[in-house]
Formats: sequence, C-alpha cells, structure tokens
Amino acid sequence: MKRILIIFALLAVFASCKKSNEEIFNKKPEERLSISVSDAKASLLSAQNGWIATLPTAAGGGYGFYMSFDESQNVKMLGDLNTAAISTSATSTYRLKAVMGTELIFDTFNYISLLVDPVPSVFGGAAGSGYKSDIEFLFTRSTADTLVLTGKKYGQVMKLVKATAAQKTSYENGGYKTAIDKFKSFFTVTKNPYIEITSGSNTLKVGMTFDFNNTLATGKRVNFSGLLADGQTIGKGTAKFGFTIDGAELVEAGLVYQGITFKRYAWKDATTLAIYDSAGKEYIIKSNATPLIPLHLALGVSYPSVSLPNATTYPGWSTDFSTRRALAHTRMNSNIVVSNQPISLGTMRFTFNDITKVMSLVINTPYGTAGASLNLTYNYSYTKTDVGVYKFTINPSMDSNSQFVYNQASNPLHPLLHERINVDTFTVDYMVHPTTGALLAMFTSVQNPTFTFTGTI
Repeated sequence: MKRILIIFALLAVFASCKKSNEEIFNKKPEERLSISVSDAKASLLSAQNGWIATLPTAAGGGYGFYMSFDESQNVKMLGDLNTAAISTSATSTYRLKAVMGTELIFDTFNYISLLVDPVPSVFGGAAGSGYKSDIEFLFTRSTADTLVLTGKKYGQVMKLVKATAAQKTSYENGGYKTAIDKFKSFFTVTKNPYIEITSGSNTLKVGMTFDFNNTLATGKRVNFSGLLADGQTIGKGTAKFGFTIDGAELVEAGLVYQGITFKRYAWKDATTLAIYDSAGKEYIIKSNATPLIPLHLALGVSYPSVSLPNATTYPGWSTDFSTRRALAHTRMNSNIVVSNQPISLGTMRFTFNDITKVMSLVINTPYGTAGASLNLTYNYSYTKTDVGVYKFTINPSMDSNSQFVYNQASNPLHPLLHERINVDTFTVDYMVHPTTGALLAMFTSVQNPTFTFTGTI
C-alpha cells in the first residue's frame, strides 16, 4: 500500500511539472522571444541615473562611455574617444531583438560607431575593419547593478554599471572632461610613477606608463614594468583601459602582474591616485626621480639611443670630456675640409641594440654656413657584465668618409675614441638635467672616473 502511495505522489509531481512547462513552451515562439526582449528593455531602463560603460576593442585599446536609454528607444551617450565625444552628448537609436539570444543593437550613428568605421581617415582604424569592435551585443549576464553584453562578431565584453545620482549630474555637467584631464595631468606631473607590491618576501617597485592616444597597436593602454627580485629580470604587464568619471577601468581581465590582478584606478582623495586589485586592495601611486629599471637594462630596449648636443659643455660633462671634445673639434676644423669648408664636431649619437649587442656612434660634422654636414659612423660590438659594465670594441669596417677621418694623421678623433671609448670600460646611470628636468644618461669611465659625459635619452 505504501508503494502505491509513493507512485501516485510521483505521478502528481510529474503532472505538475508538465503543466508548468506547458505554460511556457506552449506559447508561440514570437511570444517567448518578446518576454526576453521585454526583460532586456526593462533592465536597460532600470538605471534611472544611466550606465557607466567600458568596452575593449579587438584590434585597439579600451574605451569608456556614459549611456542613458529611454522608452522611445533613444540612447544618449558620452565617450572618451576624443574631445567632442567627452564633452558633447550624442543621441542615437537602439533596438532589441531576439534570434539565438537577446541582442542590443545601436542602429544609428553614435560614438561606438567610430570604433567600427572601416575608413582609416574617420577615426584611425584599420581599412576594412576599424578597431574590430561591434554595434550588436548579446545580453550575457546581469546582477542587481551590472549588465554584461558580448559583441556579436568580435566577442568583446561591454560592461554597464548603474551610475549614481551624483555621477549622473557630473557626467551631464562637464565632469567627464574634468575627470579625464585631471587623470592625464597626474601622470604628466608625476615623474616615473610606481606602486609597491609584495612578491614572496620581497617588496618590488612597479612602474607604469600610459598611452592616452587612439593608436591601434599601442593606444588606450597602460603598461607595467619593474625589476624582479633577482635584480636582472624585468617583469611586464599590459592592459586596455577606459576612462570613468572616477578614474579608469582596466577592461577585459584587468592587468595581471606577478600574480596580482589589477582592476581599476580611483582617487583616494583630491590629490592621491590609487590602483585597486581584484580583492579590493589599494596601492598608492608614488613618484620616483628616475626610472625604476636600471639604465643598463633599458639601453637598447626602452631607450634606443643617447644624443649629445653640439655644445662646448653640458650638465654631466666632466672637464676631461669637455677638453677632449674641444681638442677633437679643433683638429677637425683645422685639418679637414669638405667643399673648401672646414668641418666641425657637432652632435654625437650612441645607438644601442640589445639583441645584436652593437652600439653605433654617429658623429655629425657640420661645414659651411648653409647647414650642410656629414655623418661619420663607427660601429662597436659590446659586452656587458651583470652589474652593467660595458666594454666597446670597434668594427674596423667603415664607410670611406668615416675611415678617412678616423685615420687622419692629425688624429682628430684620438682624444675621444682611441684614448677613451675604444679602450676604457664604462658604467651608465640616469641623471636629471638640473635646469630642464630632462632625463639624461651619464657614462663614466671605470679606468678614468673623471671622464664622464651625458646625453638625452
């Protein structure tokens, strides 16, 4: 008897499930789809203060937007693409439809359309594909204050977060431009910005640089780099970002560096900017007088060349260097002529290739009054110790002009090359120009430490 009662109970449950399913699946397909579209529209309209949106592009960087949707299928939009988009609200139309899922379609021109435009002259995208972005997005998931949509063609995720009343007021009253200008200004005046992170038992400094342009390959991205615990390896990380009214959002998966996922920048107070990781931990952005990566690890990588001006003296030029440079100039000017005009010692440029371990020294030699000049090129192979001591070995193969000057009986280049560059070993370090604040590279002879010279990098 007990077994019969259990069977009847199960039949009653199955009958109930069948009735519930019939209530949903007996509807016509267009009726079921309209429920999904209706819910999507309700979600878009639920943000009475609008949405703060971010969107990466498949070929370019990331972008930030402020959007407000209405019942009449209009959307008002600001975007961080350019000055006009930041300051001037543009209105376009949108529609919702359901095929394999519910889609949000921007069907008239707005600022997102610029990222799709296939004509390079319009916004700088690639011919035929723009920035590889979308104007059709599938609703993917949602929470109480967030909608996540996925680009139908390129799969880029657009995230919409409900704005507060204060944020809405700020966006609508020019606050977006003010916020972006403040953010950019911080990284203009903050020299060599960095944060400190903990990696094992070590505290590491991590520098950051921004590219605020719209360049396809590098624009709207932030790059992290820093020396790891071994003192030789450079750690790196990069992410795309979009501006918000409160700072900047690192789009996609954020920026991963040494196992930490960084998600957003925001102001701790009126003057203190911080970055926050996925756990909400705060890292205050600080300033360093010089770059964090030792110069000997950056030469030929981050900094391809060092240029010495055409001058008699310069900050960081020792008396020994200035005297030898002046002597080389005098010997050139007194003994070598081109087109009946004596040449002089002009700028000097040291270009490094860290892969081939070749350093090319190009010496410019002006002559006459019409701005004419010759370039003398001397290539050196080099070795470098772990602590950054360079040894340069000149390649005897040279072009005819360089060979002629190098072998002159008057020995014009001997004071600089034959007696110093060719035979000494050198260390390199940063120096800040005392007047202009420009970053310089200083070379110091190990054998003759009173021989130092600097150039811009």
